[in-house]
Amino acid sequence: MEKKIKFTAGILNFIRQKGGAERYVVDLCARMAGEGHDVHVYAEQWEEDPRIHFHRIKTVPFPKSLRLLSFATRATKTMERGDFDITFGVGNTLRANILQPHGGVHWAWFWRSLNAYGHPLHWMVKLVGRVLSPKQWASGWIENAPYRMRNLPRFVAISDMVKQDMMRWYRIPEEQITVIYNGVDTERFHPRNRQFREEVRARHGLRDELVILFVSNNFRMKGLDYLLQALAEIKQDSHPPLKLLVLGRDRKKPYLRMARKLGVSEEVIFVGATKDPEKYYGAADLLVHPTFYDACSLTVLEGLASGLPVITSLSNGASGVIAHGEEGWLLDNARNVEELKRGIRYFFEEELRNRVACQGRRKAEGYSERANFDRMMQLFRETINH
Repeated sequence: MEKKIKFTAGILNFIRQKGGAERYVVDLCARMAGEGHDVHVYAEQWEEDPRIHFHRIKTVPFPKSLRLLSFATRATKTMERGDFDITFGVGNTLRANILQPHGGVHWAWFWRSLNAYGHPLHWMVKLVGRVLSPKQWASGWIENAPYRMRNLPRFVAISDMVKQDMMRWYRIPEEQITVIYNGVDTERFHPRNRQFREEVRARHGLRDELVILFVSNNFRMKGLDYLLQALAEIKQDSHPPLKLLVLGRDRKKPYLRMARKLGVSEEVIFVGATKDPEKYYGAADLLVHPTFYDACSLTVLEGLASGLPVITSLSNGASGVIAHGEEGWLLDNARNVEELKRGIRYFFEEELRNRVACQGRRKAEGYSERANFDRMMQLFRETINH
């Protein structure tokens, strides 16, 4: 019988709805506690779970930079006083013996995400804003701290892209990094959700159109403006009837204006946020995610698991699981509208979409939440026994 692990994680908000890192840590800790491990969480706020021991970290609430810094320093010191087999961090603490930064490498994000601002003036204004932001420097300083340690922790990169970024920006030896891709809920996101196809389409006045799905809460960063430009150019040529469903809670007015200016307002439907995204995956024919930076987009993995062909950029770590032309289409540059058009046209043929969808589903099954958890547990035990 394997020894139970005394495990601790430090994260500012132990609340699933706060974001991808938070959701991952909540699910990891809940699964570990459910299997009988001794799980402790150091956080400012949390959602209750009677199987987990919670320890509140008091922070300086304002400004945001001091909130981040006060949490990082206090949580790190408090966690190190405990006799834990594994200390686990996702970027909110200064030290841990296993570090898995879910946002990727901060400075890689800092520069690549600026490419979302196509106009040079907008790019410069955003750059100056970031340079002058105490929160940006606090986030960077906190992330830098584990990489400066004499005894380096074990780094977990959530994609091969993040691994390369760690090696480039921090000169981390390759053997110090383990790549474990994000896991997707392959039961919730499943091709059987096509049963909701007619229900969702009827709700939005759709019939037999080719439906493209775009899912994000940050429309600019995920390339919606370039997708609208591609649709406008496709509309000028012969094409099957098209509709774009935009799922997410970002501001839609600027993009409605852009769609009207480009002449595609009739083709675009802004759905807003939903508690049932899996139904929309089931109603769509193609997922397009031309992001400027994603460490490893769950949206893409959810699309593959749902049996959708996926178009995404090489600035998305999840692109590492896709073979170009086999499970999807990979863009060298999210701003390359011509290449995005070619990718969309590539999937006009239904027979091809069906073949690619089957291959994508098979690929996603290798990246299930269970597979991710098993690999993490293997790494924890290797670290303990090292």
